[in-house]
Amino acid sequence: MNEEDDYREHSTEELVELYRKAASEHGKANLRGDVATGNHAADRIAAIYRELRSRGLEHQRSLLPLLLSEDRGVREWAAAHSLEFEPGRGEAILIDLAKAEGMQGFNARMTLKVWHEGKLRFP
Repeated sequence: MNEEDDYREHSTEELVELYRKAASEHGKANLRGDVATGNHAADRIAAIYRELRSRGLEHQRSLLPLLLSEDRGVREWAAAHSLEFEPGRGEAILIDLAKAEGMQGFNARMTLKVWHEGKLRFP
C-alpha cells in the first residue's frame, strides 16, 4: 500500500489538517535549508491535494480557510493550489506573499510567473 492509498481512508477534514501540517513543515524546512524534509513534505502535500481533487470541487474548496493561516508556508501552498479552483483568491494571497525578501518572496513570485504563463500544473 502506498501513501496515497492511505489518504483515501481520511475524511476531508482530516486531509485538510494533514495538508496544513505538511505545508507548515515544508515552509519551516525551506527556511532551515533542509531539502530532504522539505521534499518529503511537498510529496505529502501533492498526494493529499490529489485526493482532495479526486473528491471534487467542494473538497478542494475546503483548503480556502488555510488562506488565512498565520503560517506563511500554509498560506503559500493553499494559495498556489487555489489557483486551480479560486484563482482570484489564490492570486491575491500570492501577490502579497511575493513582496517578501529572499526565498519566501521568490517562491510566490515564481508560482505567479508560471501560472500567468499558463504552465502551472497541479499534482
